[in-house]
Amino acid sequence: MSEPKSASTVTVHDAVLEYLEVLERRVMRSQLSAATLHAYHRDLDDFTTLLGPGTVLDTIEADQLEAALTAIAKAPDRRYTKGLKIAEDGSTPPGRGQHLLARWFAAVRGLFRWAADKGYVQVDPTTKVAAPRTPRRAVGARLGLRVDEALVLRASPSRRAQEALRADQKLSIRDEAILRLLVESGPRVSELCGANRSDIRLHEETRTPVLHVRGKGGKNRDLPLSPATHRTIERYLSQERPPPPKPTSLDRAERIRVEDAASALFVSVRGKRLSPRDLQRMVERYTKEYLGRRATPHSLRHTALTVLARAGVDIATVAQIAGHSSLATTSVYMDESMSAAAEAIDSSPLAAD
Repeated sequence: MSEPKSASTVTVHDAVLEYLEVLERRVMRSQLSAATLHAYHRDLDDFTTLLGPGTVLDTIEADQLEAALTAIAKAPDRRYTKGLKIAEDGSTPPGRGQHLLARWFAAVRGLFRWAADKGYVQVDPTTKVAAPRTPRRAVGARLGLRVDEALVLRASPSRRAQEALRADQKLSIRDEAILRLLVESGPRVSELCGANRSDIRLHEETRTPVLHVRGKGGKNRDLPLSPATHRTIERYLSQERPPPPKPTSLDRAERIRVEDAASALFVSVRGKRLSPRDLQRMVERYTKEYLGRRATPHSLRHTALTVLARAGVDIATVAQIAGHSSLATTSVYMDESMSAAAEAIDSSPLAAD
């Protein structure tokens, strides 16, 4: 049996690699989302670069973490390699925002807490660093769209299809299906990007079409589809969906990527599974062009759930459609929940033809 590593020998590089393996196992057990792991991977890569891969983890002090936080705050925002980052007040702030800083610090704090439990560090330096505060949205600030704006946005891909487009923009039916889903029932970006073609089926209870989505913390659910949205998805799959890329080698990783692309519901023009950033850019492009302002997929999720709630749908049913964890405590509603959810989607003004 190999002897355990001592606190004086574990480097930043080795600790981060071991910690990421722990997080990967949590993803496999549905204790952590794959999107969170991807974000933490990038944050800890930044941490390794800033502190030095060969630095002994136990030698890192709080002031070094403060300096690293400052460097991260000034670093370019990787989400905006094209175009400008626009804040809610209309300004274009440099560097990374408070939410990204808070997530970076959360990733580093998780690393040190794990390392302290393993005995790799004697003192956790993150306890001496003030965590970045995330700004709170002002009361009454608009998160979503008005119903009329949502209807304009939902129809925008069909309008765009009539224009002369580049090859990478000729997926108007796909875009319409995604926008319909977002304003109709508000799935999360990770849920849409992770959906497979086999996830669409007729529900056993209601015999209505549903999309099975994988939610946060392993809380999977069936998302009801309105007839119009179901028809749009079917048209996209039969008429427009690009084929998966051909494998360039017999490499196992390459084969897995091709198989994943073949099973994905929503793909890019090259046939690869659509990424969260691809979807965010698509929504941003349509909202800027047809609404004259920027909106995010989360804005559309908020729109969908607000419209359902204001239409008089029971809050427990809205929570089920949203995939909120609080639904786990309301099992009394589960017997009729799918019927109620399907009826709720059909009654939404954003689900009509």
